[in-house]
Amino acid sequence: MKLIYLYRTGVIISIMLVAAQLLLAKRIVNVYPLPRSYYNETKLSADLKTLAKENPASVKLHTIGYTKSGRKPVSALQSQTGIDRIPGLIVGQHHGDEVMGLEIAMAFAKHLLQATTDAKTRDLLDKYSFWIVPTLNPEGWKIVTSGKYQWKRKNNADSNRNGKLDKKTDGVDLHRNYPTFWHLDKGLPESSPFYKGIAPASENEVKALIEIASIVRFRYAFFYHSSVSGSYSEKIYLPWQDIKNKKLVNEFKAMRAVAEIYAAAVDKDYAPGTYSVYPGNTSKIGNSRNHFFYEWGTYAMDIEVCGANKLGVGIVHPGSLMRVKIVQKNLQALIRTLLLTD
Repeated sequence: MKLIYLYRTGVIISIMLVAAQLLLAKRIVNVYPLPRSYYNETKLSADLKTLAKENPASVKLHTIGYTKSGRKPVSALQSQTGIDRIPGLIVGQHHGDEVMGLEIAMAFAKHLLQATTDAKTRDLLDKYSFWIVPTLNPEGWKIVTSGKYQWKRKNNADSNRNGKLDKKTDGVDLHRNYPTFWHLDKGLPESSPFYKGIAPASENEVKALIEIASIVRFRYAFFYHSSVSGSYSEKIYLPWQDIKNKKLVNEFKAMRAVAEIYAAAVDKDYAPGTYSVYPGNTSKIGNSRNHFFYEWGTYAMDIEVCGANKLGVGIVHPGSLMRVKIVQKNLQALIRTLLLTD
């Protein structure tokens, strides 16, 4: 009888532990509408203008393009240039619902203005010139941050051509709209979250970034994303690698080394360990990292910030405290990577 009692007690305790874990996982959830600590359109516009106005000698504010449907500006901050400086690009987001990249990009922009009091920042600005694009998708981002629809991934293109905006289905996935390998993407229906558009670089936002990149020829490009599904969380993805091209072997080794520095510097959100660099080959589709690498030789990488809870749900809209932690650890990782990279 005692053995039976102990067995039953053990089963009950195990069930209670599992239940507790599930409850904890459920508490680690996406918070929506977003807390006030997040940027919105008004706050972003004001901060960008203030940064440029108060620091005219060190930063310039540009409008690099306008969205086609809403004529919303695509803004970029440019730090001091010089022939001896390495050009770097930071893009906070392509997808409207992946808001944390914008938060990191703006934190980095503000950090650069601490050069007078911080030696590491002075070293950064002596070594690099930066273009910082907080959002390449101001239309989708506004819908998300205004509380209208949490999962607005695409821009507001009238992809079904019915003359009105269908928030859940309209739009083009800007990250699949780049020319390199665009024709190899099998393509999905217009209503799909991954719809690549009617033609390569059909979207004004992508055209605008390509135009800047064709002039500046960035050495490094960091594209921020967040895995809504949780499947890609806390990894860094490099361009597709042509393993038959021996000339690119060393370039990929060097690019991977940069990504490894970043990954090792960021602790995961809800699990032990740090970020990792995806070990296999990635998709041969028309995304930004493929285009930047194969068009200009840019060391380009997608950084999937934000983790997944114990149920595997991607937490891409964390609460205010976790938002601060994610921003700060990625900010420090970006600074470390840039300082340690030649």
